[in-house]
Amino acid sequence: MPSPTRRSGFTLIELLVVIAIIAILIGLLLPAVQKVREAAARMKCLNNLKQMGLGLHNYHSAYGHFPPGFSANTKPTTTLQQSDYSPGWSVFYHILPYVEQDNLHRSINQNLPILDPTNKAGRETIVPVYVCPSDNPARLINITDSGTTTWTPPNTFAYPSPTSSLTVLGQASVSSYAGCLGTLGYEEQPYTGVFHRNSKVRVEDITDGSSNTIGIGERTSRFSENSWVGPVWQQETVYAPTAPLYNAAQPSFQMRATPTAVLVHVRITSLQPNHPNNSPGSFFSSHTGGAQFLNMDGSCRFITSSVSIENYRSLCSRNGGEVLSGDY
Repeated sequence: MPSPTRRSGFTLIELLVVIAIIAILIGLLLPAVQKVREAAARMKCLNNLKQMGLGLHNYHSAYGHFPPGFSANTKPTTTLQQSDYSPGWSVFYHILPYVEQDNLHRSINQNLPILDPTNKAGRETIVPVYVCPSDNPARLINITDSGTTTWTPPNTFAYPSPTSSLTVLGQASVSSYAGCLGTLGYEEQPYTGVFHRNSKVRVEDITDGSSNTIGIGERTSRFSENSWVGPVWQQETVYAPTAPLYNAAQPSFQMRATPTAVLVHVRITSLQPNHPNNSPGSFFSSHTGGAQFLNMDGSCRFITSSVSIENYRSLCSRNGGEVLSGDY
């Protein structure tokens, strides 16, 4: 009699074993893929900072000084309404022609306020060099007002209640970076950083050495949403919904004054990069373990979250004469 035909195939147990093996392999591969993606994002972020460094030095070659942190028509007074009057076009606006964005620079009327309808297309233009790949997606952000803020010289601010709702003043394209104001308060003089209101710092003014002085650092929009365009009159900086200390019931919690739209200071009470308790006006990156910074000689460095606050502050000062200990 003919022998019975045997069908080839997998048993249920064999199929489950194969699925389990595939799942294990995927589990092993995913972290490696994520690491590769993050390494590529960090490299692109580094290149963004280097391109900004070239832009800053080309601007210096053309004008004899670095661009201001932001421009303002009025000098600081005891009334922030006057002190932060528009326009407030930022350092990032001023170097547009030197980061291959000359057409965008020409399209903006810098004599008009940032939120003027004439400048709508310009302020809403995404500039790739100002967006870290890890800070995604590139998008428009809301420029918000938390309420009346008062200032008493040299650096005493009275802020609205943390529960104050946010009034949307307008929209602008996102930025993942901020300039360095120095180690004093927002309006304290003489300021110690490279960028400030109407500043015109020269290379020779950086007496600590350009390789030991931070010019620009990361501030991801996942921590606080800001734009490259500059401070807008009445604007404050607040936590993004993805920030560690964000509280929907307190949208204005730890809000910071108008200059922090594009500038960060590191004071004695400040915390290290990526510290979860940082105020929304701090340097904070989308990378783990720290943030990337541009030095004023055009080089870049990754500063870890474990850096001593003394070294961190020293790097943010252009003329303090501090001695670095090398723990960053």
